[in-house]
Amino acid sequence: MVELKNGNRNLQLRNTLFWDVDPVKLDARTSKTLIVERVLTRGNMEEFKQLIRFYPLLELSQTVVKIGYLDKRTLNFISGYLNIPKQDFLCYKKKLSNHMYWNS
Repeated sequence: MVELKNGNRNLQLRNTLFWDVDPVKLDARTSKTLIVERVLTRGNMEEFKQLIRFYPLLELSQTVVKIGYLDKRTLNFISGYLNIPKQDFLCYKKKLSNHMYWNS
């Protein structure tokens, strides 16, 4: 289990969410974008509930819009949950800037 602290709040996440990084080096502040992205894209509902208790909603909102990739389902969910227009998300803007070719 990866255990993080943010003041008096604790966050416990499965090690499998962070298969490519050393879980010991994760920090609630400096690794915030990675933590949020992994919980949203690969976490379960319990981990999501912990995440929204762990980070204040404003901080979570400011972080989630900076994530470079979210699949359509996750983007729709978090956009609706946090009441943020999809157009404000970096991953949405990146998708719009990708050229679609006819035979793709």
